Amino acid sequence: MKGMIFNVLEEMVIEKLGMAAWNTLLTEHAPPGRVYVSAKNYDDSELFALAAAVANTLNLPLADVVRAFGHYLFQGLAERHIDVVQRFANFNELVMGIHNVIHVEVNKLYVDPALPTIRCEQLSDTQIKMIYQSPRKLCLCAEGLLYGAAEYYQHTIHIQHDQCMHQGATHCELVIERQDV
Repeated sequence: MKGMIFNVLEEMVIEKLGMAAWNTLLTEHAPPGRVYVSAKNYDDSELFALAAAVANTLNLPLADVVRAFGHYLFQGLAERHIDVVQRFANFNELVMGIHNVIHVEVNKLYVDPALPTIRCEQLSDTQIKMIYQSPRKLCLCAEGLLYGAAEYYQHTIHIQHDQCMHQGATHCELVIERQDV
């Protein structure tokens, strides 16, 4: 997992819980003296341990925390890579451009980013079907990213996530519906 993801998690925890909470999480759930550098790779287990600790601290289900982090993550990524986000005129273009534009740019910027496989199909002006597949099974984070993107473009969406790797499927199927048209 790229350090930038940890950096955004740090920002979120500090904003919501304060610096002391972040320092406690690091002390209890990260290797001693850990500082996350954005372009460096870190073991996925560190992010999962920190996310679980946040969920425990807030007494919330881990799924809710992962989804909320994805939502927050979109803004963090958009701020760091505004030139990429500005290529898209609207939410649908961004979602449809994840594989052919966004992931291409990520691969240019970072060595071995270990991106999920994402395929999208526009079902209508208001619906997109996304197929998500990754050994990390961060589909709930992907949901949050989609909600963050919708907010960025001032849209309201609903995501139907009936097929999921967490329930034994080989991939997740998300149907994203814009509800503000």
